[in-house]
Parts: sequence; structure tokens; C-alpha cells
Amino acid sequence: MKEKANTLRAGLKVTTQRLKNRIKTESILRRALRDKLRARDKIIARQKEEIAELKKITEPQRVPNCVYPVQMMVLAVFMVVNGCSLRCTAKTVGFYSGLMGWKYKAPTFKTVSNWVQRCGLHALNLQKNLEGEYVGIIDASIQMGREQLLLLLGVPLEAAAKLNRPLEFKDVEVLGMEVSRSWKGDEVQSFIERILSQCSKLSLRYFVCDKGTNLRCALRAMKMPVIDDCSHVMMNLVKRIFKDDAALSALCASVGRLRSTWALTDKIFLLPPTLRDKDRFLRVFTLVEWMNRIDTYCHNLPTDVGVALLEKRNYWLDLRLRQVHHLLQMSAKILKCEGLCLAAYDKWIMEVIDFVQNERRITKQAKMFMEGMQDYFESHLALFKHENALSCCSDIIESTFGRYKNKGGMKAISADVLVIALYNQKISVDFVHAAMQTVKQPKVNQWKKKYVCQNRYGQRKQIEKQLNSGESVL
Repeated sequence: MKEKANTLRAGLKVTTQRLKNRIKTESILRRALRDKLRARDKIIARQKEEIAELKKITEPQRVPNCVYPVQMMVLAVFMVVNGCSLRCTAKTVGFYSGLMGWKYKAPTFKTVSNWVQRCGLHALNLQKNLEGEYVGIIDASIQMGREQLLLLLGVPLEAAAKLNRPLEFKDVEVLGMEVSRSWKGDEVQSFIERILSQCSKLSLRYFVCDKGTNLRCALRAMKMPVIDDCSHVMMNLVKRIFKDDAALSALCASVGRLRSTWALTDKIFLLPPTLRDKDRFLRVFTLVEWMNRIDTYCHNLPTDVGVALLEKRNYWLDLRLRQVHHLLQMSAKILKCEGLCLAAYDKWIMEVIDFVQNERRITKQAKMFMEGMQDYFESHLALFKHENALSCCSDIIESTFGRYKNKGGMKAISADVLVIALYNQKISVDFVHAAMQTVKQPKVNQWKKKYVCQNRYGQRKQIEKQLNSGESVL
């Protein structure tokens, strides 16, 4: 009996151990399967998130009361802001819709224009919430047709004092713009006062502008400090210095004759770019760069070509141009980067002293330029004597006008000036969506009627519409 009991007990122990081993093995397998399931669930969750994000990107996001999705609007506004024509933008947006598998047709160019204007007016309205002290930069564009654009930009006072580089579009805010056939002093004053009343939390410390009579009259009436634009000051100095320079006129005429002679030959690359009659600095920059280039490898050219290029050039003309060009570059670099301040004034004086000491002879033209810039610094000494630095360059507003006018052969100013308010904006889905929700087309039409005068093309369309409908034109 004992042996039988021992045998049964041994068999039970073996069976129990086998079961324990089996349970242990199955537990390990179950844990491994559980880990696999958890890893699979994480992958599935991650893929679901990616699919949701892709759907959010690729599926058209509808805007209430709008036919087209916001993605097409964002692309259209971005393209127009960066220089594409309205018709090219409309076709591109239509192609993008087909590429995404959407069934939206290409919008008309007028629809694209409306999108841009609504976004521009939205950006312009956002400036009413600005706070703090700003520097005003104001100017009226060169007249196009019979219309002029008056534009006011603002730069935060602290940023303007610490920038240490020329202003860019991202540094400025568009405070206001209006289009009219003329801008008299009282009209400019009314424009500025209207903007300041709308931006109640914003104050303008001083203005930077050229010496336009209407602008000066308005700012004088408002008793606002005014800084002369350094670029216009230097431009007027150069024009006064070289206005009656016979040698310079002869050189320009000689280059013009060579251009007509070499127009269809392999020598045309030796000439400078076209010498524009309305060049701001009387072609000084263009000619000096060309002379430096020619002087570098003139000895490698055939004799007859070298003689033709050196015709009407002489040592004294080259010296006059090079010295004024050097002083112009040096002064512009200091003023546009550092502004008007005592440190910039001292630096300019040291640069001038170094220039005078290194030159064997100083021309009359260089002396006139140095005297003119000395007067410029001294005339503003009372303003910048107790300030950190005063911004004194309005090139950014000239760049704004140039970017607007060079967008495609425009012949008149219209409500599309609202695109200027988008130059410093980040064009995103959220921005465009908010613009379409906030600004409706009637608001844009109201802004047009109030702040944009009708150009000749609009008048002609109105007359044609009345003629077609049989109404009296008079």
C-alpha cells in the first residue's frame, strides 16, 4: 500500500509540475500576444490620426455662404500677393482643384479679386487694435492716370530704434490708405486724423517723409515732428551736383549711341543696363558699376572696342562719379541701418575724415555732397540729440508702391490697393477663413465707394452699361 501511495504521489507531482510548466508557458504567450495587440492598437490609432489629418488637408473645407473651399481661396490670395495676375491665379486654382480630385471649377478673375480685397480689408481692420507708440511713414504714390494713392505705414517705436538694418515689409504695419485724384494739405491732415481716431490706442511719435509740400503742410498744421527722408535728401544732392555736368551728359549720350550700334551684336553685353532718364540718382550707381567692370578687363578686349568704350570718359569725370558714389553708399549704409543719432553722426564724421585723408584730391562735387549731408545732420540735431535713434528712411514705402505697380502692367489705381495690407501678413487657412467670415462683399463695396475714386476705366464701363441698357448717359 505504501509503495502504491508513493507511486500515486510521484505521479501527481509530475502531473502538477507539468501543469505548472504549461500554465507558465501559456502565460508568457498570452503576455506576448497582449503586447502585440497593444502595439497593433497604437499603430491603428496613429494611422487613424494621420488619416484624419490627411482628410483635413485634402478634403475641401467649406466656408459658410461661400461656394469655394478655403484651400482654394488661400492659394489664390497667396499667389496674387506674390505678384501673379488674377487670370493666371484663377486658372492655377482651377487646376489645383482637379489635382486634388475636387469638382470645383476654376473661379473667375473677378472672384479672385473679391477674395483678395476682402482679405485686405480684414487685415486693414486688424490694425485698429494696435497699441503703443509708432513711427509714421507717409507718402503719395506717383500719379497713375488721374489717381494717387496716399499710404500711411507704421513702425513700432522701440523696433525702429533697435533694428540696425533697413526696414522690410515684415517690420511695418499698414495703418491706412486712400485713393484720390489729388491730395492737398488739408486733405492729408484729414486723412491722418481719421486714421488716428480709428486707432484710438495708437500714437504717432514722429513722421518720416519727403519734402512734398502737401505732406509738410498737413504735418505742420498738426504740429508733428518730421524727419526728412535721407534717400530723397541724397537724391536731391546728387541731382543738384550733376544736373549741369556736360561731361556726364556726353558720356550718357556716347553709351546710347553704342547701344544703338551694338544692339544686335555680341558686344552688347559690354554696355551698362539701359540708362533711365528718371533714375533717382542720375545713373551714378549704374555708371560707376559699369566703369569698374570695364576697367577690370578692358585690356582683354580688341583695340577698337576698348577705344569705343573709353570714348567720352576722362579721369576727372571718373573721379567725380566715384567719389560721390563712395560718399553716397557710405552715408546711406549708416543712415538706413543706424538711423539718426549721435553715434551715427560721429561714425559718419569719422568715415568722412578717413575718406578725405585717403584721397589725393577731393573734387568740388564730393565737397558739395559732404556739405549737404552735414547740413542734413545738423538740421535734425535738436530732434535726435536726446533720442536713442530716429528712423530716417522711407524706402520701404517706395518699395511698397513699386511692388504694387509692377504686378502686371496696371494703368490705373483701383480697390485692388487693398492687397498692400497683405504684404506683411502670413497667408494661412485661419487668416483667410476669418477674413471671409468677418468681411462680406458689401463692406468692400462700401469701402471702395468711400475711399477709392472712380478711374477712367470704371467710368467707361459705366457709360457702356448705360448705352447698352438704353439709359441716358448725360
